[in-house]
Amino acid sequence: MLTDDTLREGMQAPGIAFTLDEKIRIAQSISKSGIKRALVSYPSAHESEVEAARKITDLHLFDDTYSLGRSIKEDVDSIISTGSKVTLHLPFGDYDINKICDVVKYASDHSDSVEIAIVDMVKYEKEKIFDLAKKLWECGASIVQIPDTTGRATPKRVHDVVSYIKQNLKVKVEVHCHNDHGLAIANSIAGIEAGCDYVDTTIFGIGERNGIADTASIASYLEKAGYEDKINFEMLRKTYDLMSELILRKAGYRFFADNMPIFGRNVLSITAGTHSTSKVFPNSRVSLNVYAGSRLVASILRKNGIEPDERKVKLLVSKIKDLSSNEGRVVGEDEVLKIYGGIL
Repeated sequence: MLTDDTLREGMQAPGIAFTLDEKIRIAQSISKSGIKRALVSYPSAHESEVEAARKITDLHLFDDTYSLGRSIKEDVDSIISTGSKVTLHLPFGDYDINKICDVVKYASDHSDSVEIAIVDMVKYEKEKIFDLAKKLWECGASIVQIPDTTGRATPKRVHDVVSYIKQNLKVKVEVHCHNDHGLAIANSIAGIEAGCDYVDTTIFGIGERNGIADTASIASYLEKAGYEDKINFEMLRKTYDLMSELILRKAGYRFFADNMPIFGRNVLSITAGTHSTSKVFPNSRVSLNVYAGSRLVASILRKNGIEPDERKVKLLVSKIKDLSSNEGRVVGEDEVLKIYGGIL
């Protein structure tokens, strides 16, 4: 039931970036704990993400290894090239559901499992979410993810949405709950109790802003509630030790205080370019790694009184991603401005 998302969602945590070797070490450690499913990369972001997904898949560390992408054919091709299974997400803004369905059909022709996330469950009434889930399932999606993208859902809301889908549709459901208001664990448990098939978690609950549900907490609940997941907690503890070492080295000891719900500084931090397109977090701080996008980088330039040049921004984004991947660190705002100033 657990889907560990540390290697993808965790890369969106403020101040966090992993090298390829670090990703492999983390994946191997998570695998030894008995977790069978993992979402490990976002291949369209950077070649290092392609390589990470390919290597982790080739090592057969998990029964099901997934990579994430946008609902476009190019991202599907990028994921398929790694050998991992396909997870897609809907856009934050407006979209044509028929075009999305064409992509899902294409993905299902090339992957034996296709998951698609309906971005932000609080954005729609449960009937609308059901209609979307039904349409996507009929197009070929084997799993529909119901994410609380903005961290504003309540356990009742999650339970109502998941149970409504599971009672009326045969599609598998995954929940992905953000922790802005400290409800990620409660919301995930509500999803489990409502009949969801999978739940996304990360080590220490790290992720975009202040993260999602914590892996150990949900694993402990599943054990106590009598679910089938057999987790080796001794090995899982070693994974937490490894992640603690990496987090402290990369983000410092304040990371854990900053990652607290509601008042933590990380609640107003954005790493992924996809989240930068959302209007829910207009005054957010930014953290740049291989998931940085052109819009996010351009917004930094504008904030500093620089009108972005499209060609230079594209080069800047590429340099940021290469630097972050090679050195396993985030790129600061001052460094971004310096790099941009050096682009001819």
